[in-house]
Order: sequence, then structure tokens, then C-alpha cells
Amino acid sequence: MVGTLTLAALAATPIAAAFALLVVFRWSAARAMGVGWIIVTVLGLAYWQMDPSWWLASAVYGGLSAIDIILIVFGAILLMNYLDISGAISTIRWHFSGIATDRRIQLLLIGLGFITIIEGVAGFGTPGALAAPLLIGLGFPPLGAAVFALFFNAPNPQFGAAGTPILGGVNAVIGEGKLAEAAEPITQAEFQALVSGYSGVVTGLTFSFWGVLGIFLLAYWFGDERERSLRGAARATAPVAPFAVVLGVVAGLTQWSIAWFVGTELPSIVAGFVVFGLGLAMADRGIFVPDESWTFPERERWSDEWLGGLSLDSISGDEPKKEMPVLLAWTPYLLVGVILLVTRWPTLDLVPTLQEFTVGIPAVLGYSDLSWNLQYLYLPGTMPFIPVAILTGFLYRMDSSDTVEAWRESVRQIAPAAVTLVVVVSLTQILIQSGADPASARFDAGMMDALSQAVAFGAGAALPAVAPWIGALGGFVTGSNTVSDILFAALQYDAAEQVGVSRSIVVALQNVGGGIGNMISVQNIAAISGVVGLTGREGDILRKTVVPTVLFALFAGAVGMVLVYVVATGAF
Repeated sequence: MVGTLTLAALAATPIAAAFALLVVFRWSAARAMGVGWIIVTVLGLAYWQMDPSWWLASAVYGGLSAIDIILIVFGAILLMNYLDISGAISTIRWHFSGIATDRRIQLLLIGLGFITIIEGVAGFGTPGALAAPLLIGLGFPPLGAAVFALFFNAPNPQFGAAGTPILGGVNAVIGEGKLAEAAEPITQAEFQALVSGYSGVVTGLTFSFWGVLGIFLLAYWFGDERERSLRGAARATAPVAPFAVVLGVVAGLTQWSIAWFVGTELPSIVAGFVVFGLGLAMADRGIFVPDESWTFPERERWSDEWLGGLSLDSISGDEPKKEMPVLLAWTPYLLVGVILLVTRWPTLDLVPTLQEFTVGIPAVLGYSDLSWNLQYLYLPGTMPFIPVAILTGFLYRMDSSDTVEAWRESVRQIAPAAVTLVVVVSLTQILIQSGADPASARFDAGMMDALSQAVAFGAGAALPAVAPWIGALGGFVTGSNTVSDILFAALQYDAAEQVGVSRSIVVALQNVGGGIGNMISVQNIAAISGVVGLTGREGDILRKTVVPTVLFALFAGAVGMVLVYVVATGAF
């Protein structure tokens, strides 16, 4: 075991170096991961003695595998930019401003409804970028707006951007070949369904109490002096708890049922629309709405910490305007949801037909083990995101200059993410494939094999409790659930196999953990701080979001232990 641990320490060097450059030196993800890629290349060629042609094929295969993810992200960004430039986003913000006066109700509708929808259709930081300014416009302190935009998104990135973390993250590193090596092989589609379903179990259960916890923290952190205690915050939460529980339970049940019975792409999208519609109806009819509205202390009493160094005057402007009918503003998102729902609905059995339409390379650089293909009618980026975005331009009668601006801005936004994704997936494939060519490899265990053996040795039977923390580490450092899954899903799969526990549940816990880590991600916090003008106050946000991060990770680990050892002992 000593030899394996030594190999694991060496194999961890590329990831550790990239993490250090990201967190300590604040390098961009592309630069930091680029250094990691160089290190893993040196280790692969010089120490693991990979054949140069096999190393090159592995690196190229990784880069090609990133194309799926890039197309999904680009499609989501493009649709968002069409909506933003056309005025649809402004109209949606205007709509929220007139829904309710109770800040608790407003936060639940935005947190459990709006943020869930936006994560489901866009992901990649978009929910926070839209929700935080919306909350400030409704009268929330800037610090609170940033904190709760991150908080309420935590159970959603697992199915973000139409399932990208699983479709583009897990699937990029756990393919048919790896699954075929199992004692009881299953297909990638079957494994994807299991990871999706068990991810939905954990996030669905979390949703049931997440709204109540959010309101408790709202009062505890941003209430009046009497409410800034455990007892005071509980008193402020109690009147709205039934409203929060109903929305949370409905969100959880919807997300879980869609993830389990329909597919990976729709859980957050459908859950968000269902909860948003239900919440609007309940608020409009006064169902479980407290008799007395709750609001923040008078603005003149807000501390500098709450304001994030901003002046009161600076947060009083930017009033959203109604630029089109509200239903029309929501129409592109509804179209995305309907198209994904119809094409993924099990009884219609359209998925196999859609997956037949492919372009690809059957043997990358002549290696048949490295086969890449792009299912362009099945991939959410190419169907429906990009087509719906183009249709949106005609629907809103956007002129050519606005259309060009939407495409130009989308290309500008995707460029750095695309570079990062290519480098990260390539790096991960070199880690995985370093032991897959026994004719040239120096050791029986490749780099990823050595890492997984070390994790299995260290965690042992407690792996299900540890798995969310590993995923959260990846999310914390990279700011992406998808990248966290690319880095660690294969590691968790192999570790679960060696410990002898369910691989699908452990990988699902990895996926859940990646979303948890987004709450404390340095990149996400910096991005949302820039959006609301809190640059330089990132530490204030982190000190608050770390609390629910720990609670969520502990809860996910506990649920994972119950699933593995009690509920689903025979799961793959």
C-alpha cells in the first residue's frame, strides 16, 4: 500500500498545483489548469512511461469530449443573451417586483422558483448574475442578495444547463468501456439514469427543508436586533414555515421524480416552473401567507457590512421595466422545457432515435478504444438551446444589430470557458488513460487508479459520507459542478468499486457535492460580487455561505450512507 500511496501523491500533483494556483494565487482557471496539464503530461510520459502516441491520443480524445459540454454552455448563454438584449429579462424582473410585499415570500419564490428555472436552462453562474440584482431591486441588502443567490442555487447545479454535469461531466470520464469492465456490466445510458436518479433523491430531500433554512438564516443574519438570535430567528421563520415547506417539498418531489423517471435534462427546469407557478397561486390567494409582512430594518440602520461598502443611493436605481407581456418573456424558457420534456418522455421512446444522428471519430489517432461521437439531435446545446435562441430573435422581432450583439457576446463569454473545459477534460483523460496501455505503462495502476485506491484506503466504508466533500472540493476550487465531476467522478467510481459499495450512488454523491461547493467557490463569489458591486467584500459572503455548505455536505453524506447500506444495498 505504501507504493500505491506514493503513486497517488504524485498523481495528485497536477490537481493540487492547479488548485493552489486558483485559490492562493488567484490565477484564471484556464492558466491554472494549463499548468496542471503540463505536469500530468510530464508525469505520464516520464514517470508512468506512456507511449507518446497513446498519450497524444488520450489528450486529443479529452479535448474532443469537451465539445459536448461547450455546445451546451454556448447554447444556454446564447439564449440568455437573446432574452437580455430583447428586454425579456427586464420584464421578468418587473414581474417579480409586484408579486408580494413580504420579503420572506419574495425570497422563496425567487430562490425555489426563479433560480431553479434559470439554473436548469442556463447554469454556469447565470442564476446568481440574474437573481442577486433582482433581490437588490426588491429591497434586499446587497450582501443578503449575494448570499441567498448562492444559497438557493445549491440543490440545482447537479442538473444545471439541462443536465450538463452528468451528460458532459460524468459521461465524459465514465464511458461504455469502463462500465463494460464491471462484473455485471451496464450501458452508459443505464448508469446515467442511476446517477441522475440518486442525485435527485439527495437534492430532493434537501429541498424539503432548504426553504425553511433559508428564511431562518435571512432573519438571523438580516433581521432586526431581536431576530438576530436562534430563538428570534425561529420566531420570524415560524409564520412562513408552512409556505416554505409546501414549496420545498413540491420542489423536491418534482425534481426527484423527473430525475428518476424521465431523465437528466429536466429535473431543475420542471421543478422550477412547478414551484414558481404554485408559489404565485398561493401568494395571490393568501394560502399560508403570514398575516403580518416581514421586512428588513429601515435602510438607514443597515450596517456597512450589509451594504457591502455601497451607498444607499447607489442601490436605489436600476428599476426594471415591462418591455413586453410577461408570458411572452417566459415563452423561450417554456419552449425549452416542452421540447426537452417531449423528447425525453419515456413512453414516447424518442431518445434512441435522436441518438442515432451522430458525427464523430470511431478511432482517435487509430486507437479504437478511444471513440468519440457527437449526438447533435440529442445534445441539449444543439437541440433545443440554439434553435430556440434563434427562434427567440424572430419572436421578439429583434433587429440585425441586436442579433449580432447576442452572438458576439455569447462567443466572448464562451471563449475562456471553452479553453478551460478542453484543458480540464484532456488532463483528466491523461490521468485515466495513463494505466490503460499495459504494453507501455510502467505501473499496473494508472494515475487515476492510484488516486482512487488511496481514497478507498483512506475513506473505507465511510466513502459515501466522504464523497460529497470531495465533490464540494472540486466545486469550491473550480466554480463548476461539471468540472468537479470531470475531475473526480472516475476517481469516486473506482474507489467505490474497490470498497465494494454502489458506484452509481457514490458518483451521484460526487455530483451532489459539486453543486454544494458552488456556494463557497472563490470564482462564483467573485463573479456575483462583481455583478452587485461588492468587489473586495468576498470574505463577508464566504463567511456566511460556509455554514449552509457544511450542513448540506453533512446531510448529503448521511443520506448517502443510508442509501448505500440500508435502502439500495444492491445498486450498481
